[in-house]
Amino acid sequence: MIENVKVQFYHIAKCGYYKYGESAPEYGEIGDILNQLYGWVSGNGKSLGETCTYELEDGEDTYRTFCFDIKRTQKTGDFVLVTWNETPTNDGRVVTVNGEQPVGDAEVSFTDLPEGSIPGYATYFWFIPEKNVFAAIRFHHTLLVGKSNLERYLREYCAKFTSYAVVEENDGGAEILGYSTNGDDIQHLRPNFKSFLYKKPGQIEALRNTIESVTKIIRKNRLSPQVASHRNVWQRMLEGLGVSQEDRELTADVKIKYEIPFNPTTEQFDAMVDEWDENHESKWDDIGFKLSGDSETRWLSHSVAKSEYELDVERDNDEIVDAQSLLNALNERRNIILGLVG
Repeated sequence: MIENVKVQFYHIAKCGYYKYGESAPEYGEIGDILNQLYGWVSGNGKSLGETCTYELEDGEDTYRTFCFDIKRTQKTGDFVLVTWNETPTNDGRVVTVNGEQPVGDAEVSFTDLPEGSIPGYATYFWFIPEKNVFAAIRFHHTLLVGKSNLERYLREYCAKFTSYAVVEENDGGAEILGYSTNGDDIQHLRPNFKSFLYKKPGQIEALRNTIESVTKIIRKNRLSPQVASHRNVWQRMLEGLGVSQEDRELTADVKIKYEIPFNPTTEQFDAMVDEWDENHESKWDDIGFKLSGDSETRWLSHSVAKSEYELDVERDNDEIVDAQSLLNALNERRNIILGLVG
């Protein structure tokens, strides 16, 4: 089945185990970590529900991430990792609201979930270890990239579950003593995984060099009820409009766009780029700059390595694309797609 997909690349800035203050890892490159993850999720009859790599703290504004599937190819060393991103429930029930009814008087409905079910959505990632990059693969039904969930998932996996983690069992559970390549020589290292958008050379720099001509900044964002920070933004916006607190709940995706007259300094511009790079999660999310005497808006999204391709993949259902078929399709067009990152 031919499907149009959006491919967006990220540079892996950190992966592995670091001495404090050091920028290079002692060990733990991405191919090694993914090979270990492949074995971890595949062995001992592990269920999907056992693949989350972190526990949620009380009051935490995030949800769990699981490994839905992972496939690898020996020929190139590439991986496709499919994550399942949990969405909130109310005591085991999915909550919806009638969007056709008026604010303050909309009917809320509850749907019971089968026991053991985890509501959520799938996200797809293609890792190319030889280039130290990965790509988010989005299909027509995919709104969120899921990068922040992926980063936490792999960071916590490195911290607790690889062969490098030296674990001591005790009455209170398990304690991480440190990290080692041989089980002896334990080091106190910092596990990390961090990525940034892969940017085309020169485009951000060209905008930075004309920053004194910027007269207006345009911000576009898609607010999703699945993202805690988005819910907070929505509630603050409605508060400013005088909407009562009980009517401020974000129950469906909402696109927002606002413009402000502003001439940023170079430092402020760099901070905006970093914030967008760190936090953008949807194709709608963008920052634009209007320059004096120029009718064109310069969008940050135009600087990143992304494009659209047709891939021949197999679907299990409306939500899930078969991971092996996706990896096969990406390998067939590998050289063409990797042209985005040189």
